[in-house]
Amino acid sequence: MEKIFNKEHAGPAEPLVENQEYCYMPLFGVYHPKKPDQIRGVFDSSATYNGISLYDVLLQGPDLTNSLLGILLRFRKEMVAFVGDIHHMLHCFKVTEEHLRYLRFLWHEDSDVDRDLKEYCMHVHIFGNRPSPAVATYGLKKIAEISKSTHGAEVSEFICLYQGNIMLLPC
Repeated sequence: MEKIFNKEHAGPAEPLVENQEYCYMPLFGVYHPKKPDQIRGVFDSSATYNGISLYDVLLQGPDLTNSLLGILLRFRKEMVAFVGDIHHMLHCFKVTEEHLRYLRFLWHEDSDVDRDLKEYCMHVHIFGNRPSPAVATYGLKKIAEISKSTHGAEVSEFICLYQGNIMLLPC
């Protein structure tokens, strides 16, 4: 959580406004068997309150990823195939100010469990929310389009064509 706060991917939540919708997401820790000393925080947007979850009410957005058939054919077309990953890709895309009230969570002040719980909100898209894949894919394609003038049409074409079976590391 310290990394999320230090990178300003989350911060203190604004006070609630009367008669305005908002949502709190449960936060829990997950351990990886190969990394027993590390814990990863996971927000559960599918948790329900009165039978409704944040996940249920968000729109998915269009499927902008390349088809699996196209990916498999391109892997067979060339002699060498490789894959990569964009580090914290969803955290590269901010949430609009008006939607921050839907990404609220409780956390101990200064990450100290002996201190009181405080209200925070995520400022970026989170893994597991219904629209996040569409937002990230659209953002990647938009960045490719914008960077044509600085990095050339070939780079833009490469990102748009191979996005889905290759991800480039961020600069």
